[in-house]
Amino acid sequence: MVLRPPVEPMLAQAVESVPALVRDLAFEQKFDGHRAILFTPASPDGRVLLQTRRGPLVQDSFPDLVAAAEQLPDRLVLDGELVVWDTAAGRLSFEALQRRAAARGRTAA
Repeated sequence: MVLRPPVEPMLAQAVESVPALVRDLAFEQKFDGHRAILFTPASPDGRVLLQTRRGPLVQDSFPDLVAAAEQLPDRLVLDGELVVWDTAAGRLSFEALQRRAAARGRTAA
């Protein structure tokens, strides 16, 4: 029997500069948001699910994303970052995202 250590998730790490291009290395800008995975339904009677990196379902807080995802192909999985753009400040707003994530039902819309 071979025992293997558990696989650690690949989480973003802050760096001072972008590393020189190295074979088999990929990187992207880390936005100030919440990582989430969106699943479109596998069957006509299924529903769109939005799950955080830690596991809880949060589609009730983002009904506009669910409505947009309903137009996407079935059995699609999107892994990305939820962000809120502050048009007045011209930048991302983590505070607005936190307020949005805490909203439910009609207040989320």
